[in-house]
Amino acid sequence: MDKKNKDTIIALLRKRIDDSSVGSDKVIWEEKFHDNDLGLLLSELQIFQLELEMQNEELIESARLLDGERAKFAGFFNLAPVGYFILDHIGAIIEANQTGADLVGINKQKLINKRFQSFVDPENWELFYAFLHSLQTQETKQSCELSLLFADQSESYVRMEGTAIYDPIVKKNQYYIAVIDVSESRIGQQKLLDTTQRLEMTLNASEMGTWTMEPASNKVFLDDFSYTLLGINPWDFDGTAKGFIQIVHPDEQANMRQQLLNSIHNSKEIDLEFRVITKSGELKTLCIKGKEAYSASKRTCFAGIIMDITERKRIAEESKNLENEKQRIILSAAFDAQEKERYRISSALHDSVCQILYGIRMNLQNIQSKMNLSREFQQVNNLLDQAVRETRELSYELTPSVLRDFGFSAGIREMAQRFSTADFTIRTTIKASADRLHQDIQLYIFRIIQELISNCIKHADATVAEIKVCTEDKKITLVVTDNGKGFSTNTDDALLRGSGLRAIKNRVYLLNGTMDLHSSERGTSITIVFKNSNRFTEITQVK
Repeated sequence: MDKKNKDTIIALLRKRIDDSSVGSDKVIWEEKFHDNDLGLLLSELQIFQLELEMQNEELIESARLLDGERAKFAGFFNLAPVGYFILDHIGAIIEANQTGADLVGINKQKLINKRFQSFVDPENWELFYAFLHSLQTQETKQSCELSLLFADQSESYVRMEGTAIYDPIVKKNQYYIAVIDVSESRIGQQKLLDTTQRLEMTLNASEMGTWTMEPASNKVFLDDFSYTLLGINPWDFDGTAKGFIQIVHPDEQANMRQQLLNSIHNSKEIDLEFRVITKSGELKTLCIKGKEAYSASKRTCFAGIIMDITERKRIAEESKNLENEKQRIILSAAFDAQEKERYRISSALHDSVCQILYGIRMNLQNIQSKMNLSREFQQVNNLLDQAVRETRELSYELTPSVLRDFGFSAGIREMAQRFSTADFTIRTTIKASADRLHQDIQLYIFRIIQELISNCIKHADATVAEIKVCTEDKKITLVVTDNGKGFSTNTDDALLRGSGLRAIKNRVYLLNGTMDLHSSERGTSITIVFKNSNRFTEITQVK
């Protein structure tokens, strides 16, 4: 059957339906078509019927699926954790989900047609209207954060995100808005902000900065106040550990690098002091403290504080100097009292005991000459001579009068002669300028040499000792050497056990000098160096 006949049959069928006239259609039908044509037409109509039934079933299934999807969407819409609202062009609520209704605390049905701005904190109205205006004028999604006030005077801080969609029915925009309760997040942020502000205020009040170092990336992060403490600009620092070490004073960079490496490799706490020179030329002493921690990426890092301890170091140094000054004054006063007592005893021995002994010997000599008893008094005279000699020796050791009467050089040489024997020789090399030293300094050096030579005689078993005193470049250098057997213990033990060496060390400390002691089987050498200044005389004047 061609297309023309098919179209004719369809037209006739439609006419039949319209006219409801079976008779007339039958006549026309019989006139136009044969039986074969009618059979073909009926077959095609049956096929059309089957196709329509299949399409109907598909439409029913699609409707069922659509109802299911609509139910799912309704469930998602109502039970979503975010409040959804549809507002008209003036802000009235057209639709809302259950979460939105729960958020504002009003029944969902009563919420419809209610102005959303009635829930907005009056202080945020301007912000809300600006949000609606931006929705109307901008095609992209807009957002804002504001607070909502409810009938029970409770408050909730929310984040609103939305977009405007044109409604062709009312021919106006509608606002599709998602409202998220961020009160807890806001409270947490506020607490974090408050904590951060308190920390910053605390750090600023204590004049401390913060730093973080990541060994894996070799990165160092400093806060703004740390740059102020270091006296540099942020753009002057490259953010690396190497760059940080270069900020340190050149004399301390190697030590700083080594200590940082030791702390990092051993996972120790960092506690370092270092100096820096600021751009203005100021020399500052800083301290960094920190310990091992873990970053958000679970990488090992070190974090801590940095603070300026310049003033603290200055005060500590002044305190130390005052303490040293106090110790020097005490030692000076003790030695001065000792010398005065020695002088008193020496004077008593020389002016009293020796004179009495001399008087006894003269009386005995008179008795001996009158009674001709020379043999009987010989032993008594020998004992008296020994007593006079030992008394004079004791008087000399207590107060060397030759030092006062003939000068420092003569006093040292005279002492060398008195201590020298056939088996022990003392050599002296003394600069003539030593005689111009302050009397107190001369006496201190004399006592030091006296103690060293006495130790040499008692313990060293030496045959030769040498004394050298040199005054050059405002420095006084004393060197005493011998060829004895040396110390059997180390220097520290010798200083602890020997009261003589301790006295020497105290005198060197009082002179603000240094003592270097070397001892071996070939002998002992002691070198003492101190400045020839008015410092010592100032101390002696205070006591």
